[in-house]
Amino acid sequence: MERTVVKLKYHLLVMFLMLLTIIIGVFLIFQTVTLAEEGSAEEGLVEEELAEEELVEEETESEAAVSDLNDQIASQRDKIDEINDKIEGYRANIKVVRQESVTLRNQLSILNNQVAKTDLDIELRGEEIEITKLEIERVELEIETNEEVISEDKEQLSAFVRQLDIYDQRGYLSILLSNNSFSEFFDQIKHLEGVEKSLQTTLNRVQELVGQLGKQKEELNEKRDELSELLNKLEEDKLSLGQQKNTKNYLIAQTRQSESKYQDLIGELQQEQLTVNNQVAALERRLRDKLNSGGSDNLSSLGDVNMIYPTSVRWVTAYFHDPDYPYRHLFEHSGMDYGTPWGTPLRAVESGYVAKAAYGTKWYGNYIMIIHNNNLSTLYAHLSSISVEADQYVTKGEIIGATGNSGFSSGPHLHFEVRYNGIPVNPLNYL
Repeated sequence: MERTVVKLKYHLLVMFLMLLTIIIGVFLIFQTVTLAEEGSAEEGLVEEELAEEELVEEETESEAAVSDLNDQIASQRDKIDEINDKIEGYRANIKVVRQESVTLRNQLSILNNQVAKTDLDIELRGEEIEITKLEIERVELEIETNEEVISEDKEQLSAFVRQLDIYDQRGYLSILLSNNSFSEFFDQIKHLEGVEKSLQTTLNRVQELVGQLGKQKEELNEKRDELSELLNKLEEDKLSLGQQKNTKNYLIAQTRQSESKYQDLIGELQQEQLTVNNQVAALERRLRDKLNSGGSDNLSSLGDVNMIYPTSVRWVTAYFHDPDYPYRHLFEHSGMDYGTPWGTPLRAVESGYVAKAAYGTKWYGNYIMIIHNNNLSTLYAHLSSISVEADQYVTKGEIIGATGNSGFSSGPHLHFEVRYNGIPVNPLNYL
């Protein structure tokens, strides 16, 4: 009996020791996993801190580069202001000279000031191009910086999500059992809340940066369009400079720098301009009355006027009543001048009736006059050739001649007029 009791006690002791061994083993395994998870999380936090330090360094470098570009842009703006002041000076000189008596010396002074002003216009355009290039470089740098920050933030988000996933898998009970006290447990909970808060902050930052990035890309496209426009204007300024020099040389050649010859030339031109204007107005009235009384075959049958451009070239060298027209103190510019190469095909801007096709006049040179419906007419001057005759109808877009340099002209161009009831009006209101 005693032997049986001893045996039973022995078996109970063995079973207790086995159970204790199992419990200790499970606990050790759980602690190992927990420590590994915490170590992984701590390593992730260290990596995130290093990434943030690198990001701060990159942002500092980018900010320095942007600051340098801003300084260069400010310097360019100062240059532009100086050039604009000089341009205003030449404008003032031109205005003063135009108020003086009409002499060859004054006319040449006006042309010299215009040449100098256009030289400055070209310099100004170059500075504007340079400042736009710097602004493009700055925006590209800001875009690159934002893209890098967004990439870094996305990596942080991934790390945060991985860390949250670890805590989700463990659960609050697991966190409680893995700590030695409630104090450590609450520290873990606070850390978890901090991770969630950082996650939300980073998400908000990414959204904001994406919005900024979109705006910066739009701004970059606008700057590139602006640069293209500035380059086109630069070429126009260069052409204008060449034309102004040609005008000066033409005037010198016509007058041989003789004041009397200059006055004779101006007198003849003013008289011819007056004569031509009167003839054109009278001819238009007579023909319009005749055509409108001719039954169904009249101008009204052509329909309302809707003009196209007279040439494929749309570079304007002088506008209607242009304040910079070199002979404005002698003649008000009655149309628009297009800087077309010699021999550029000329089209009728609207269907109509050819009232006149004239050759060799001193003022307009070779020119065509067409009358249209709605009391409108058009005139095309300084032509190299004419392909139509008076007393014929033409259709919109039909080739009627070619541009040239005939009459009082210092270089190849088209002088185009629109007249309403015989009086010149601004062509831009009809094209």
